Parts: sequence; C-alpha cells; structure tokens
Amino acid sequence: MPAREDAQMPNLDFAFLCDHARGEEGIFHAIAGAIDTVYAPQVPSGRNVGLVARFTFTRNECGRPHRIEIIVQDTDGKQITKIGGTLEPALVKDQPIGWDTGVLFAVNFGLPLPAYGVYSIEILLNDSSVKSINLRVVQPPAEG
Repeated sequence: MPAREDAQMPNLDFAFLCDHARGEEGIFHAIAGAIDTVYAPQVPSGRNVGLVARFTFTRNECGRPHRIEIIVQDTDGKQITKIGGTLEPALVKDQPIGWDTGVLFAVNFGLPLPAYGVYSIEILLNDSSVKSINLRVVQPPAEG
C-alpha cells in the first residue's frame, strides 16, 4: 500500500468529546461518547469532559515531537481554556512499509461554561488546525 500523498502533515482519523476517556496499549475506552450538547441548569458552571483522538504519522514523521493544542472558544473566538502537549510517535517494529503509525490521544479536563451558547473545541497539531468540534450549552428541557 503506498504512503499517503499528504505525507508532509500528520493525519487526524477521528476526535470526539465524551464523559470520560482513557487510552492504553493502543486502544481507548470512552464513556458516553459524541457529546455535542451540555444541559446546564445555571451558568456560569463547568463540566468534566474527555477528548479522544487518533492521529496517524508516516515513517518520516515518527521519532520526533509533534505539538498538540486543544483550544475551547466561544462564538466570538474568545479563548475559554487551552490544553497543550506533545506527541512523539515511535516506529512500530515489523510494521509493513507504507503503513502509518497510529497514536491515541485521550485527555480528561474541566470545561468552564461561562454562558449559554455555542462553543468550539479546536484541535491543532503542529500549529495547524485539524478539527473543530461544536458544542452548545443550553438550559435543560422543561419537564412535563
């Protein structure tokens, strides 16, 4: 299988929000995945969330650090919170030529919710945007 044509940039396979995330030994565990709406009886408030993502790297992208940033912002682009770190994929022994190396990223964090409205979770890798996840914060539905 030939290598990706976009071999100059790591690839994001998927990313989503959940209640809790944990990655171990090449697999991840997510509880209550694909969150796009938070029901908050009042604001400001907060919510603990998990973020799961899987990145793939070519052979030439392995063995070096790659910067990751998670930026939560409101509709005006005001930054609410930011998480940063690095990924350093290692070549997998006996991996077939042309296969990309997959790296799981799972993080749990407290998400401040200053107001009702629409937010975005921006994922950047090596200073390039790779994904935007929409999130809205609304009042719980009326009972009855």
